[in-house]
Amino acid sequence: MTAQTVQQGDLVTVIGLEVHVQLETDTKIFCGCSTDQTDEPNENVCPVCLGLPGALPVLNEAAVEAAVKIGKAIDADIPAETRFHRKNYYYPDLPKNFQITQYDEPVCADGDLEISVEGERRTVAIERAHLEEDPGSLQHVGGGIDSADYTLVDYNRAGTPLMEIVTAPDFRSPDEVRAFLAELEEVLEYLGVFDAERDGSLRIDANLSIIPEDEIESDDVTEIGAEALAAANRTEVKNISSHKGAQKALAYEETRQKNAIRRGRAVEQETRHWDESRGITVSMRSKEEEKDYRYFEEADLPPLRVSHWKDEISIPELPSARRERFQTEYDLSEEAASKLTSTKQVADFYEDVAGEFDPDLAATWVADNLLGELNYRDMEITGIEGRLEEVTRLVELVAEDEITAKNARETVLRSMLDDGKTPDEVVADEGLGKTDGDEVQQAVVDAIDENPDAVADYESGDDGAINFLVGQVMQRTGGSADPGDVNQLLRAELES
Repeated sequence: MTAQTVQQGDLVTVIGLEVHVQLETDTKIFCGCSTDQTDEPNENVCPVCLGLPGALPVLNEAAVEAAVKIGKAIDADIPAETRFHRKNYYYPDLPKNFQITQYDEPVCADGDLEISVEGERRTVAIERAHLEEDPGSLQHVGGGIDSADYTLVDYNRAGTPLMEIVTAPDFRSPDEVRAFLAELEEVLEYLGVFDAERDGSLRIDANLSIIPEDEIESDDVTEIGAEALAAANRTEVKNISSHKGAQKALAYEETRQKNAIRRGRAVEQETRHWDESRGITVSMRSKEEEKDYRYFEEADLPPLRVSHWKDEISIPELPSARRERFQTEYDLSEEAASKLTSTKQVADFYEDVAGEFDPDLAATWVADNLLGELNYRDMEITGIEGRLEEVTRLVELVAEDEITAKNARETVLRSMLDDGKTPDEVVADEGLGKTDGDEVQQAVVDAIDENPDAVADYESGDDGAINFLVGQVMQRTGGSADPGDVNQLLRAELES
């Protein structure tokens, strides 16, 4: 990460992440059960994902391909051979009492991801990214994890393929964590291996330590020695499922630990649960160490070898590269390029529209008008994927000067989204076709003749009076005149 001078008083926050990404595959990682979500508990299960005696795992090739794509996207080393291990621990949602995962031979290692925090580019080191199976899910009935009347276990999720992405302790604030998660999610969506809309698709465990400033030998808070890191008690925060949730949970935990240290109390090395409804972290158990999991090699799965076909797996242009290209190729601002590359679907649609019309007009319509109206309705562009040709037709009506931009934005687009009409239907129903020049000119003359007070105000230097007159003309033309043209015609008429 880029050098940053310590500005946090006498205590420095150090955060590392373990991000669990649910991979988009049709079936689970070691069996043929569906990964589709269902409201019925324990429906998509079989002897393998329930851990019944004699059941043997078979690796899902699609999950391995997704892992290789992620490795390429984070510029990680992908070894010729990797192995699976058993991570042993008891918990009710783990039917075998061990989790099949990867230990010292992960499928991806030594990667990185560049992020932007307050306009500054930084590189976060990714120590490893490995494949593993998801446990089941617990449903706490009658309260939270520390107050429920009882807990139910649903094994539908058990065996769902996960990619666990482990960062170095490179974060120094909750804001940096949120920026990283947003960038990572964009990359995963571009790769087509992840669906943010799926419940539980992104889960974060965050390890947070507070280190006294005088234990850091450098003025750069990113350069913290191994001894200082090892000496600090590390708290793990679980049950985080969003960018915003991570920022809130870590801001709370940061404050809690700093307050404890400043009051002379020790910070316990423990695992804590983020209770989103109450906005606090709750102690769950003492923090396990690596030795507690008794890792050993998974005997039922052979070594995984991907070197013979990993080069054949391609990945698309990633969001950061696409943002830079949009700025140079289409002469867009950084803000517009960021909006237009927020998802691969948005970027693809923009390029389709920019291929037919002026890139600036396309950017205005996709980044501002369309995304703005969708955000207002809490919708994604995927929700209108089958209607994008209609949006292109709307841009065409504006580009060919058949309707005004104001009517297109405020009437046609909104009616398209709310009523399901096509742009041509809305134009016909509302009579929004542009009026001819003679009609607009006559409306300008009438507005001037009928509003002498506004004319006098304009002639005395009140330039705002022109807006009133524009409104009068727009009323007479039923909103079908272009306000910019009307403004020019009024000024020309008043000065003649």
